[in-house]
Amino acid sequence: MGKYGSLAGYLRRKHQPEVRLSFRAVERIVGGILPRAANDPLWWALGGNMADEAPQKQAWASVRFAPEVDLQRETVRFVRRR
Repeated sequence: MGKYGSLAGYLRRKHQPEVRLSFRAVERIVGGILPRAANDPLWWALGGNMADEAPQKQAWASVRFAPEVDLQRETVRFVRRR
């Protein structure tokens, strides 16, 4: 998970069914700037096999959240999965 482990920890502590964050808030949580690739919806999209996923995807999937990104507003809504 690398630097995205702190995002997993943040989401783990939330008890709401969804958590909305700006990209800047995500950057504060992870302690670094999001890569340019974060401007691509695929960077946020979950695939079928967590083991094959990028570190950021492993982070939110490990705590059972799925992101819904709004690139225009630079926000992400993490929705708790069942």
